[in-house]
Order: sequence, then structure tokens, then C-alpha cells
Amino acid sequence: MTEHDLTATLWDDAVAPLTSAIGFLRAPIEVVADGLTQWRRAIHGSAEAERLSGGLRDHVTALAPLTAGVRPRELVVATANPEWTAVLDCGYPHGDPVSTIGHLARSLQLHGVAITSIPGSSRPDGPAPFGARKLEMFGPAPTDFLNYVRTVSVVQDGSRWRFDANGIVQDFEDLDAYQRRRIAERFTASMLVEYAAALGLRPFDEDFYPGPSVLVRNPAVAPPGVLVLSLADARERLGIGVGR
Repeated sequence: MTEHDLTATLWDDAVAPLTSAIGFLRAPIEVVADGLTQWRRAIHGSAEAERLSGGLRDHVTALAPLTAGVRPRELVVATANPEWTAVLDCGYPHGDPVSTIGHLARSLQLHGVAITSIPGSSRPDGPAPFGARKLEMFGPAPTDFLNYVRTVSVVQDGSRWRFDANGIVQDFEDLDAYQRRRIAERFTASMLVEYAAALGLRPFDEDFYPGPSVLVRNPAVAPPGVLVLSLADARERLGIGVGR
């Protein structure tokens, strides 16, 4: 098996796409949960935060059903690294931590990271001809583009891959890899794992999310015609668990 064949997934994607994109903020869970709840109240007029014992494995399915366009449920989880708190949401076709992490990094004056890992498709004509590996870093201050500090990614669209790297180069990066002929190999799953580890994160380790947790709910409602799917239906629609 080559490095390109390796994947970085949590629990072998057993509950993907709920775990396909995860955000992290460098702060205790109380700070993150309270900041997220206050932001949702400012947007929607109300929001409630249910504090839960247990970690991500215990509560991740409380995010279902998956919804496109709106995120009425978000889960905040304490990680094994006390400096970092994880944030997941109920978005379809996968979560969208970027706007949440970007906003809270600014409003709470924190550092944040969004990590996306969707195994590439070997079936360009199949139900999920899309893969992605992304590391997106945010800071508390404005930069050349919003408050992004650094982004490195490879994204698949059908049979083609696109590589992007923007912002301030970090000491842990393998710059030589970015020159590889095969675009998909310029930022591999192994590199994503290594970059995350350099930041103190182990996003694909099952023991990294011990909790406690906070489930934040807001009254956002999906517009008519927008997909609202059970986890099983979302997985079937995306071809997860039947080979990509």
C-alpha cells in the first residue's frame, strides 16, 4: 500500500459524514460552548446548551438528522489535550466547521483549526465522486483574508485533484511534497495526521475525544426542499460504507 492509498478517518468512517470535518478551538470546553451558544442566540434569538457526561462516541449521533444549509445542532467535546476543544455539526454532505471556527477565533480571541478528511473516490461516476484533505488554521486577528493563518489542501472533483497552499508557512510543513507530480500526493493523509500532531491534535484517534460534551441546539429550520437525512440515509446517498 502506498502513502497515497492511506486514509485518515475516525473510527474507519463508521459515523461519517458526521466526523468528516471537525473544528478545534484552543480553549477549555466551557469557553467554547458558552461562546457558541451566545453566538447562536444572537443569530436565531434562542439556543440551548445541554451539558453531557461522556465524549464524542457517546453523543455524536445526537447530531442527526443531517441537514443541508442550516446547522440546528452542534456538539462541543473536550479532547485529551486540555488546550483544545472539538466542535462538530449536523451539516450535509458533511459538517462545515470553517465559519464557526473562524468566527469564534475572532470573537473569543483564540486560535482555531478546521480539519477535513474525506477519502477520495475510485468511482468518478459513483455516488460520491469527491474527496478532500484540508488543514485550515485561524487566528484571533485579521489577515490578508479574513483571519485565516494557513491553509493546505487537496480536493477531488471527479477524476481531477486540485492542490492549494496559502498563508504563512508553518515550521512543520513538508514543502518538498508540494512539488510532487501527482497532485493528490502533494498533501497526503499521512501529512495531514503529522501536521495535526504538530499542533497538538490527534483528530483520527478514537481516544482523543473523552468529553465531557455540550450539545448546542438552535431553532434553525431547513427550508422546503432542502435535504434532511437520517445518518443511514446520508451514508447511503454518499456511498459511504459500500466502497468509494
